[in-house]
Amino acid sequence: MAGFDLTSIHSAILSFVESEMSGYEVYEDYVLNEQELQRVDKRVKPYIVISWFGISRLASNASISGVRKDEYASGFDIGVIAPTPKQCRLAMNIIIDKLIGYSFDGTAYLTPGTSSGAFVAAERDGAPHLYMAMSDFTFPVNYDSPGTPMTPPSP
Repeated sequence: MAGFDLTSIHSAILSFVESEMSGYEVYEDYVLNEQELQRVDKRVKPYIVISWFGISRLASNASISGVRKDEYASGFDIGVIAPTPKQCRLAMNIIIDKLIGYSFDGTAYLTPGTSSGAFVAAERDGAPHLYMAMSDFTFPVNYDSPGTPMTPPSP
């Protein structure tokens, strides 16, 4: 596919996270509801959620040749949902360590933004039972064929 092919970048990053965090289920753009949660010994099995960003133009790297040759950025939020705050913090620390500087194409590298400690994601009868820790990462993305319209994906 010519153009801004975020889909293949997302696939590469997702594959990397799935292989590096193979003990966790990884979901895109979706936090499971209570009935869908996998359980281990009556506790929720920790899992990872990735939510993808679109693109934004980096005005500091604008091209005099037109917007197709400008530099852009994209990224994602990544979260861990677990039954204890400590599990969230530990898993998020491992994820951050593995993703900082990861390159999906040998040129662009993931850069961390902000991250949070664990916070209550769900309560049951007034008591916390699920926690979440979050971080975000950005990466540069450029149009791969300036002047060429984006090719639609094959059916």
